[in-house]
Amino acid sequence: MFELFKNDKDFCEVSLKPWIITLACCCVIVLGWGIYQHEIEPDALTESLNQKISEGTSVLTNFPTTHQSFQTPVPQQEQLPYQSPYSNSPGTKGGVIAGNSLHSLENAFKQAIVSVQPTVVNIKSTRINGKTNQNNPVESVGSGLIVSSQGHILTNYHVIKNARDIFVSVYGMRQKTYNAWVCDHHEETDLTLLKLETDDLFTPAHLGNSDLVEAGDLVLAIGSPFGMDQTVTSGIVSGVRKMLVIDGVRYENMIQTDASINRGSSGGPLVNIEGEVIGINTAIYAPTGVFSGTAFAMPVNRLKRFLAAHNILPAGDLFLTGFTDSFSNIKGWLGVEIQSVDRTTALHLGLPYIGGVLINGVSQNSPASRNGIKRGDVILEIDGKEIIDIDSFESLITNKKPEEALRLLVFSGKQLKEFSVTLSQFPS
Repeated sequence: MFELFKNDKDFCEVSLKPWIITLACCCVIVLGWGIYQHEIEPDALTESLNQKISEGTSVLTNFPTTHQSFQTPVPQQEQLPYQSPYSNSPGTKGGVIAGNSLHSLENAFKQAIVSVQPTVVNIKSTRINGKTNQNNPVESVGSGLIVSSQGHILTNYHVIKNARDIFVSVYGMRQKTYNAWVCDHHEETDLTLLKLETDDLFTPAHLGNSDLVEAGDLVLAIGSPFGMDQTVTSGIVSGVRKMLVIDGVRYENMIQTDASINRGSSGGPLVNIEGEVIGINTAIYAPTGVFSGTAFAMPVNRLKRFLAAHNILPAGDLFLTGFTDSFSNIKGWLGVEIQSVDRTTALHLGLPYIGGVLINGVSQNSPASRNGIKRGDVILEIDGKEIIDIDSFESLITNKKPEEALRLLVFSGKQLKEFSVTLSQFPS
């Protein structure tokens, strides 16, 4: 035995080799069993899980991405904690409960369209193209609104400017086209009144009150964009009392909307959800030539004053909106172009405060020019009433009649001056 311990090699060969062989065999067996389990068991487990899922049993699945083979369980209806108010059920339409706010809004839009569409007309005119020095007529397309039972049509002046022939298509039971002639037009206000050459009777549009319009009001725009008749678009009032200048024409207190309006829509109505006309679509902001989300409508109360001058507006409408028979004459004319006064302007002119309206231009042979009022002056008061901004100036001077005298307090040349001005009739 001592000799064995002295020979380490012989001892290791005799004592450890069997144990090493046995341990290696065990490792091989364990490794083989693991491989067998990995290749066969997941499929069986997956089949078992799918069976449980089909039976409605809730199962937590967390397989490796290379072995995912399962479907998402669909919970039973009775297991839901609540019933969705927008699900299809008896008494619903299109997934929305009948009578709710969305359905009521849809019906309100439909009723407004039905009531206004028959009063909207398509206007086509031929004009001479002055840019090419040729006599070839150019066709222009626009929209208009029936404002009297005798066939008076209100539209924008630029729709029929320089027109040689005017044709108006009226829609009812069937389409009819009439010749039309110009009763009156005001380039300064971009308004035109047409009369159809017929003895037929028509139903005029119902005019609302634009003084009640607020930002956020739902509106519809109806017209003939690109010549497509009776096109309806919707949106909201984006702003009120907006000012813009187009081709030298200054538009005050305009209604801004995001309802889609394009070329050919000019002269068509802007309608509130009650089916009342609150404005006439007049201009769009279109850097690319098509609608960009910003359009402007002339407020209907300004149109009423224009119509009242021709005695075609029903007395009831005049009374309801605060107008009287005194508007049977054309409104008085001062003959100035104005703009608001901001802080920079007030400092430049030496005004003691920010207020009034700055005169940006004076028309020749106007009451203002004849009395010495000039460009750069600031009107501070009319008949003792302070002018805060353009809106207050418009409200004070719009209702004045021709031959009516005004007392103006004007800041001119860093001095306060008083002027007595007699208005004249608005030039045609």
